[in-house]
Amino acid sequence: MSLFESYEEEIKVSFKQFEQIAAGFPKLLPEQKQPELDKLENLLSTIEGNLSSLNLESNRTGKSTQQYFTQFYGAKRTYQQFRDKYQDEKNYADLIPSQYHDFNTTGSQNQRDRVVRGNKTLENGIQMIRMANDQVREDKKTAESTLEQLATQKERLIGFEKKFDSIDGYLDKAKKTIGQMSRRAMANKFIMAGIIFILLIAIGLIIWLKFVRTGDSNNNNNSGSSSSFETTTTTTGTTSTTSSSTTTTTGTTTSDPTTGSSTTTSDPKI
Repeated sequence: MSLFESYEEEIKVSFKQFEQIAAGFPKLLPEQKQPELDKLENLLSTIEGNLSSLNLESNRTGKSTQQYFTQFYGAKRTYQQFRDKYQDEKNYADLIPSQYHDFNTTGSQNQRDRVVRGNKTLENGIQMIRMANDQVREDKKTAESTLEQLATQKERLIGFEKKFDSIDGYLDKAKKTIGQMSRRAMANKFIMAGIIFILLIAIGLIIWLKFVRTGDSNNNNNSGSSSSFETTTTTTGTTSTTSSSTTTTTGTTTSDPTTGSSTTTSDPKI
């Protein structure tokens, strides 16, 4: 059994005892009513304390306690009616001695009427004051419940504020990370542009060197073809002591354009 159910059971038992005493109260003798009124008052105090505890548990569990408060206010009104009636009877008995109760004189009747009217007026005033007190108590309980709800809402708002602070921290970190990534991306772009520029320069140099070597090869080919023509060298020499002779030498120089070397062949004639 939960704590809420235990309070609820105690309240039901107290209401049952109250109803039993209230059912037999009108039949009691005047001297027997005061102890019973005290018992009813004690039961109401017990019920009120259990209702306060039950109300706190209902705020936690969400269960309704309105029916018990309604029954409690009805029991208080019943108790107050019994007490007021008992007080009126006691005042009337104190005001008019018992040996004069049977007199039917006009003065005693008027006096009784005034006392009854005064008691009724007093009872009405007391009842209005009690109703005002009950309303004040209800308003007080409503205010306490509202304050508890506001405290709960405050705790929730504080929790939301902490969550928002943590979210702001995460957003700041994300902004810093995005900034770093942007700077790295820009640096990578500059590095890539530099690499591309260097590659373009290298490609340009390679193309330029290729054209230069091609031009040199063409010049070598031109010079080889011009030296391929037949050249004749005539050499005249003198001889020995016994006879004089004339020797004519004819040579041919051939140039290889691929290797750049030249070959000379000679044909001596006498």
